[in-house]
Amino acid sequence: MRLSSCFRNLVCLSGLGWVAACTQHSTAPANVAFHNITARYNALLQAKEKLEEARATLFRDRKDNYGALLPVVVPVDSNAALAVSTELAAVIKKASLVAERHQNAIYVDDAYLLIGQARLEQGDFRNAVETFKYVNTNYPDENSRSAALIGLMRAYVEQREYGTALRVADVVRTLPLSKEETREYYLTKAYLHQQRKEYAIAAAILEETLPLMKKGEQRARVYYALGQLYELTNKPQKALAQYSKVQKNRPGYDLSFYAKLNSLLNQPGQDPNVSFSRMLKDRKNDDLKDRIYYAMGSYEERRGNIKQAIPYYKTAAQFAKATRDQLPAIYLRIAELSYNPLQDYESAQAYYDSTVSSQPKNMPDLSRIIEKKKVLDEFVRHLRTIRTEDSLQHLAGMNPTELDKYLAKVVSDKRKKEEDARRKAEEAAARARQEQLLAQNGVATENTASAWYFYNPSSVQRGSQEFREKWGPRKLEDNWRRSTKDMSLSSGDAPMTAVQGNKTVAGQAAGTGAAPADPEIQDLKKTIPFGQQALEVSRKKQETAYFELGKLYKLGLSEPAKSKETFEKLLALFPNTSYEPETLYLLYLLAEGTGQQAEYKNRLAQKFPDSYFVRMINRSSLTPLTSGAEAEAQNLYADAYGAYTRSEYANALVKVEQGLQKYAGNALEDKFALLHVMLVAKTQNAEAYRKALGDFLRNYPNSTLTGMAKDMQSAAKGK
Repeated sequence: MRLSSCFRNLVCLSGLGWVAACTQHSTAPANVAFHNITARYNALLQAKEKLEEARATLFRDRKDNYGALLPVVVPVDSNAALAVSTELAAVIKKASLVAERHQNAIYVDDAYLLIGQARLEQGDFRNAVETFKYVNTNYPDENSRSAALIGLMRAYVEQREYGTALRVADVVRTLPLSKEETREYYLTKAYLHQQRKEYAIAAAILEETLPLMKKGEQRARVYYALGQLYELTNKPQKALAQYSKVQKNRPGYDLSFYAKLNSLLNQPGQDPNVSFSRMLKDRKNDDLKDRIYYAMGSYEERRGNIKQAIPYYKTAAQFAKATRDQLPAIYLRIAELSYNPLQDYESAQAYYDSTVSSQPKNMPDLSRIIEKKKVLDEFVRHLRTIRTEDSLQHLAGMNPTELDKYLAKVVSDKRKKEEDARRKAEEAAARARQEQLLAQNGVATENTASAWYFYNPSSVQRGSQEFREKWGPRKLEDNWRRSTKDMSLSSGDAPMTAVQGNKTVAGQAAGTGAAPADPEIQDLKKTIPFGQQALEVSRKKQETAYFELGKLYKLGLSEPAKSKETFEKLLALFPNTSYEPETLYLLYLLAEGTGQQAEYKNRLAQKFPDSYFVRMINRSSLTPLTSGAEAEAQNLYADAYGAYTRSEYANALVKVEQGLQKYAGNALEDKFALLHVMLVAKTQNAEAYRKALGDFLRNYPNSTLTGMAKDMQSAAKGK
């Protein structure tokens, strides 16, 4: 096959006298010329065409989020590259032929460059980096070196190795670059600084880049990104100028639409609401209403009207549910505003949860969002515990007759709400079926859309989806909303207590004067803490929730004033709380720099002189123990433990308390503390012992003795 191929080429080139052209290792001029022409106009030409075709497809099919900061260049996406995997594989295959069959050609470096660029588009960064490095090392004097280093720089940016990318950029800056290479270098460097959040530098680089770009959507896209960068650097007039230039560069409809929206937001002294209203009425924008409402929310937010902005964002979320591509960004905006400045932590938790549940792709700071969500999940759980237990305790104190009336109303309201939801879902399904029937009969439904809302397929889909999210998959049947259907339904004129037509009918059982109990009311009563023991359990839940809430305000939400308020409320509502020592210590820390700090310190020292937290406060005034003092501490512990083993508990307790006071902060402190717990077991009751174990585990979480203490705690449970 190779001989026949060579023969055909020789025939074509016989006029030049290239007789020995099949030898790729020869340096003879005829051989080199043959391989140069074959490599350039056969393999390389086809590889370049395939690469350009793949890049054009990737740019055409990109998924830009114009509501967020637009990347200067389209980021590499290995999943998107699957659509052009055939073309990219062909690039690598064709370019590899040059290295395999035309080693004496001057285009081998160009072949390796194409291989590296194809691997970069595939998202195969490791092999792309190795290929670009190979070109840089082995072809230092060739033109392809600068392009390889630009590709290497881009690969490092995609891998977030920004420091390495900057070092490569410094090398590229010293090389002679063509106009095309200069453009690619500037775009890549602007992208690098954009990713590093150095927006002013990125904007300055793009100003130099745009004159090097041809008119078209790629240039329009860069103008849009530059406008956003100027917004972020608080230069609205410059941003407005860039958005106006977008329209002059043949942008796609979405890009043009967003540029208009952002122009409205940056026009000084003008209220854009009239323009927003016109855009909402334009039927071409029916699929973009979520973006318009988001812009309206953004406009109110920029004016400082946060409470007016959130309803617009929520409306945007409702319209975005049909496509879901903008949902994570909308949910996140509501969550961030609810968190700060509104400090509505329950709403913030709900929307952070929705943000994460909507499976955002490539969302920056996703790990931070997830961490904040975890803190708020715990916060809301404790807050709801306090409210729930407070309500249940109130119900427990109600008159039985009034309680029954109240619970009956709760159940009735719940059933009415469920029935309304079921009816709306059935209406939506019926309208969807009617629309489908009309469509099958060739009847257009566009003109009736305003009269019958659910003729809109996207509205029907949205309604069905919301129903499934709330109720799950449900079969259409009587009492479909009930999780259990064992309630007997009577017929005829017999007295009964049942749900007929979703109305509670209270009657008397046949032959008796009492009405049968409603199962839902009985289930509710089971949650109410009747009796002293159940009430104590309920109050203990509240006590723990207040304590954890105070800690979260301090450590998780950075709200010291609310933390102090919550801790003070805990001490007021539960004067004998087991959390009092730690609560006083945390209040002591919160009062740093105020006159109250000494008050909390004195209360803690007077009421709990032997507590770990008193020693924590006193540690700051302690000086490191000398070697002699260390030996004294060891001897004192040995004496205390010896007294314990001889059952001299009073003597051992004196020595332990002396050690805890005198040698606070010493390496033996946790041993003295655990020995104190063991002495409590010998001298006090089981409850005091269990409490002492819990205090030890809470006060010394990093001690090597926690394993032993946990074993002791497990053994002490229930005994």
